[in-house]
Amino acid sequence: MDRMEDKLDSLWAEYRQACPDPEPSANFTPQVWQRIEARRRATSSLRHWAEACVVAALSLTLLIATFLIPRYQRQPVYQLTYADVLAEADSPDYTVIITGGDTRGDTR
Repeated sequence: MDRMEDKLDSLWAEYRQACPDPEPSANFTPQVWQRIEARRRATSSLRHWAEACVVAALSLTLLIATFLIPRYQRQPVYQLTYADVLAEADSPDYTVIITGGDTRGDTR
């Protein structure tokens, strides 16, 4: 167990040497905030463009939903169903059968 603790202590010592603590000074906090503000400015312009694209996409979607979809839904594409079309195509013309082929109305 002591061996593991010694390894851990040496690891912490190497870490402290690789990453020393910054020395606090009077300008430490303002410098930190300057770095934070610089990053915010860089990402804020990208964020504004992204928000503008989202608003444009939303307005285009509402425009399509308000004007285009109802216009296309009012006009029916088909007047008859498939069964009606088949029934009309296969129905015999009874007037020709009853009159013997003469559809003028003369029965001689």
